[in-house]
Amino acid sequence: MKTTNYQSITLHIPHSSSTFPAGSGYSFDDLISEERLLIDYHTDSLFLPDTPDERIDSIVFPYCRLYCDVERLPNDPLEKTGLGISYWKDLPDPSGTGVSRRSFGNTLDSLCTYIDYHSSSAKKILKMKDPTLLIDCHSFSSEPSLLNPRHSNIDICIGFNEDETKPSDAVIDLILDHFRSSGYTVGINKPFSNSKTFPVPNKEYHSIMLEINKRLYMNEISNKKNQGFIKLHQEIQILYNELLHV
Repeated sequence: MKTTNYQSITLHIPHSSSTFPAGSGYSFDDLISEERLLIDYHTDSLFLPDTPDERIDSIVFPYCRLYCDVERLPNDPLEKTGLGISYWKDLPDPSGTGVSRRSFGNTLDSLCTYIDYHSSSAKKILKMKDPTLLIDCHSFSSEPSLLNPRHSNIDICIGFNEDETKPSDAVIDLILDHFRSSGYTVGINKPFSNSKTFPVPNKEYHSIMLEINKRLYMNEISNKKNQGFIKLHQEIQILYNELLHV
C-alpha cells in the first residue's frame, strides 16, 4: 500500500498520563526525578484536534507508563533493566545492608492491562477508513534520561519501521518538509526509531512516530505549557490536513 492521501488518521498517545490505577498504592508523588522525565506531559492536548473530526480517532492510554508501558514487547530486552512492560527499580535498603526492588504495579495486573489495551486498540484501527495512518505520539526530555542518555538538539524526531507499515518516501518527506519549513530541526529515526504497530487481521495501515522535544512546548521544571505550545499544536493540526489531503 503506497499512498500520500490518507482517508483517516489514528493518534496513538501512550505516555501522557501521570496517574496510577486506584488501589495500586502509587501516585505521581512517589516518582523520583529521573522517572518523571519519562512522562510525555501534555501530548494528549498537543496532538488531539481542537474540534471533533470523524476522520481522526485517538487511542490514549489512561495510566502512567511506569505502571504499564504499552509500547514495550512481551519479553522485551529492556525488561532486564527495569524498563519493560512493568517498570521496576532497585533502591538502597533503608538498613544500608543491601537493595530492595520497587515496582509500580503487580506484574500480572500490568500484563492484563497491556493485553486488554492492545486488543481494544486493534479494534479501533480496524474500524478506521482505508487507507489509514497511525501516528505514534510522543515527547522526550531535552535532558539526558533513562531512555536517551545524551543531550539532543533535535526538535522533532520522525520514526518508522522498515517493513510494510513504513509510509511512502513522499509521506515521510511531506512530514519532514512541513516541520523544517516551520523552523524546527528534524531527525529521522534519531534520537529514537521505529513506530508502534498493533496486529490487525485483514488490515493494512502505515505507522509513523512523532517525538517532540519537550522544551518546544513546556517548562521542564514546572511541567507547565510554555508559549511554544500553541504554535506547535497548530502546526500539527495543519499537518493532519496535509496528510488527509484537504
